[in-house]
Amino acid sequence: MIICKETQYIEKKTKKAIIEFIFTDYTICVFQGSLSQFDIVIKYKKKGQKIRTPKHIHWTVDMLMKLQGDEALTRRYLLAIQHCWNTCVPLTNNDFATLKNLIEYGEKIIDITQYSTLSLFGEYNVEFLYVLMQLLAVQEKTNRADAYMFGDIICELLKPDRDIFKIVSTAGFGRRNR
Repeated sequence: MIICKETQYIEKKTKKAIIEFIFTDYTICVFQGSLSQFDIVIKYKKKGQKIRTPKHIHWTVDMLMKLQGDEALTRRYLLAIQHCWNTCVPLTNNDFATLKNLIEYGEKIIDITQYSTLSLFGEYNVEFLYVLMQLLAVQEKTNRADAYMFGDIICELLKPDRDIFKIVSTAGFGRRNR
C-alpha cells in the first residue's frame, strides 16, 4: 500500500482528499466531512471505475466469501477487527498524520500479513479491507458515541450458526438485532 496526500478530488473538483491509501486495484480516499469538525467521508475507487461511498454490505459480503474459503483464519481476522472496533476512539483530529498513524499502527498491532491468504477469496485483499473497516469504525465512533452497526455485523459474522438473512439485514439496513 502507498499512502499519499491530497491528490483526489470530489464534488466537481472542489473537495480535496486528506489522505489516500493506494492498493494494486483500489484506492481509498478520505475527505473532510460535514457532520462535525473531525468527521470524515470515505470513498473508494476500483481502477477504471468511478469513486463511490463504501457501504457495510460491501465488506460484509466479502467476509462471507472469505469465511467460505477459510473459516478458521477469517474468524481470527474478524476477531482482530472486532478488537479494533472495541478499542477505537473518536477522532480528535482528522489530518493526514493522524489518519496515516491510525492505519500504520493498527496494521502492526494485528500483523496484517498473517491473513494474506484470505485475499484469495472474495473481491478485496485483507489490507484493503483492514484500512476500509478501520476507517469506517472510527468514522462511526466519531459521529455517534452510541454507534453499533459495525460491531453488530462483526458479532453476527462470528456466530458459529450465523444467519445470512440477519447479517445482510444488519449490514444493509442497520437494524439492531440484539
